[in-house]
Amino acid sequence: MIQDVYEPLARYRDEFRAKFAKLAADKFRELVEKSGVDAHANIALVTEIRRLEKSAEGAKSRMSLWMTLIVLAAAAIVGGLIAAYAIYNGYFACGGAGTAISLAVAAGAGLLLFFVFIPKWRAARDEHEALSRKIAEKKDEAWRQMAPLNALYDWDITPKLIEATVPRLAFDPFFTEGRLSELRRRFGWNDEFNAGKSMLFAQSGVINGNPFVFGEYREQTWGMKTYHGSLHIEWTEFEEDEKGRPRLVRRSETLRATVDKPIPEYGVDKLLVYGNDAAPDLSFTRRPAGLAELGDGFFDRMRKNSAMKKLEKFSRNLDDESQYTMMGNKEFETLFNTRDRNNEVQFRLLFTALAQTQLLALMKDRKVGFGDDFSFLKRNRINVILAKHLSEFPIDTDPSRFYDYDIRRAEATFRSFNEAYFKSVYFALAPLLCVPLYQQTRTPEDIWKDAGITPSSFWEHEALANWYGTSHFKAPDCITESILKTEVVGERDGRREVAVTASGFRGEKRVDYVSVHGGDGNWHDVPVEWVQYIPVSRTTRVNMRDCRGVSLPQFNGLGSVADRFRRSMVISCGG
Repeated sequence: MIQDVYEPLARYRDEFRAKFAKLAADKFRELVEKSGVDAHANIALVTEIRRLEKSAEGAKSRMSLWMTLIVLAAAAIVGGLIAAYAIYNGYFACGGAGTAISLAVAAGAGLLLFFVFIPKWRAARDEHEALSRKIAEKKDEAWRQMAPLNALYDWDITPKLIEATVPRLAFDPFFTEGRLSELRRRFGWNDEFNAGKSMLFAQSGVINGNPFVFGEYREQTWGMKTYHGSLHIEWTEFEEDEKGRPRLVRRSETLRATVDKPIPEYGVDKLLVYGNDAAPDLSFTRRPAGLAELGDGFFDRMRKNSAMKKLEKFSRNLDDESQYTMMGNKEFETLFNTRDRNNEVQFRLLFTALAQTQLLALMKDRKVGFGDDFSFLKRNRINVILAKHLSEFPIDTDPSRFYDYDIRRAEATFRSFNEAYFKSVYFALAPLLCVPLYQQTRTPEDIWKDAGITPSSFWEHEALANWYGTSHFKAPDCITESILKTEVVGERDGRREVAVTASGFRGEKRVDYVSVHGGDGNWHDVPVEWVQYIPVSRTTRVNMRDCRGVSLPQFNGLGSVADRFRRSMVISCGG
C-alpha cells in the first residue's frame, strides 16, 4: 500500500534525499549504457584535452612575458635615443661618454628586441595557435563521442525521477487545456492572475489525484524614474571692493531640477498553484514574518512573545468583523500567522495537531530544507505557494543544460542539478504535504482520465513563444521588454494557429520645465528631459503543434521548427 507523505521534512531527510540521489546516479549510468558511449575513452580524451589546455595556458603566459619584455626593450631604445640626442645637443652636461652610453643602451635593447624577445614571442604565439587548433580538434572529437548520450537527455527525466521517489506525486508531459479547465471549473482558478504576465514555463501534475501547476512568469509593473536637468545662468551685480568702492562683478550658477515619471519595469517570478476540495470555504493569507528563524536568546524570545501577545489581543477583540479565534498551539499561531482567515471551523479541520507539528518543523528547520521562506495563500479551493527558494532556482528541465563533451563533468552536472531541482520543488510542495486532509481528499470522479489527450493550454503557448524569443514578436518601435499573450485562432490537421501579441512600449522624448530660484533673485525654468512610455503592440500568427511521441523530423515541413517542452510541442514562425 502506498503511504501518504505527512511528515515531509523528516521523510526528505531520512529517505527521499538519499533515494533520489541514488536514482539520479543510476539514471545517468543507464543513459550512458544505452548511448554506447565509451566512458574510458572519453575520460582519456578529456585528460589529453586538459593537458593541452594547460600547455596552451603556459604558452599564453610566455607570450605575455615576452610581450612585456618587448615593450620594455622598445621603451629602452626610445629612451636611449632621446637621451643621446639631449646630451649631444647640450641639454645635459655628460659629454661624449654620456652619449656613448645612451647609444649603447639603445643598441643593446635593440639587439635583445629583434634577436631574442620578438623571436621568442613569435615562437610562443605559434605554439599557442597550434595548441588551440589541437584542442579544438580534440574537443570536436569528444563532442562526437558524447553525441549519443547528449541526444538521450529529455525534458521528462527529472519529473520521472521525482515520481519514482515521492509517493502519490505525478507529473504531466505538459500543462494541458484539460488541467487548466478543471482548475477553473472545479476549483475556481481565475485567469485574471495572468493579466500583465506572460508565462515562461509551466509544469503540472497531481498529488494523489489533486492538480498542481508550477508556473514561471514575466510580469510588467510600473515604477518611477527620476530624471535630472540643469541650467547654467550668469548675471552681473555690484559689490564693494576692499576700499568700499562699488565694482561690477560677473557671477554664474548651475541650477538643477528633477522630475519623477513612470517607467515600465519587468520581473520574473514563480508560483505553485494547487487545487483541492478540502476546506472549500476557507480563505487566508500567510506570509513569513521572520520569527521562525529566531533562536532562544533573550531578545529573540521577546520578539516572539510580543507577536504572540498581539495575536492574543487581536483574538479577544470582539468589536471588529474578524472571526479570528486563537488556537491552543500559540507557537503555531504566531509563526503561521493567518489572522485574516474567514472560517475557524474549516481552519481547524485543515490544520490538525499533526499538520501544526509538521508545519512548525518545516518553518523552524535551518539545515535540511529552506526554513520559513514561503507564503501560503488559500482562496476557497485554490491554494497558492510563493517560495523564495523557488524564485531563485530554475523550474524548467531543459535537457540542453546537461550537454557536455566531458562525461565526468556531465555526470556531476546531471546529478547536482537534479538533486537541487528535486529539493527546490519538493520543499515548495512541502507546506501542502504537511496537511493530511489535502492528501486524504480526492474528487469523486477520475478528473484527469483525459488529461493525456487534451491539447496544450495557453500557458504552454506563451512559454513556447517566449522560449522562441520575444525579439521575433516585438513591435519594431518597442524599446522595452515585451509581454507575450496568445490566443488560438484556428486549428487544422492537428496544427493550431496561434496569435501571439507582444505588448511593450515605445519612447517619446519630453521636456518639463521646473521653476528654480536662482542666485540672481529670479525664477528660471530648468529643462528636464524625460521619456514618455507609450503602449505599442504587434500580433504575429504562428503554427503550434503537440507532438507527443512523434519525432521532430516529421515536422520539418513546418518551416522554422523549435524543439520545446520535452519534444512535445513545436512552433513554426515561417508560414
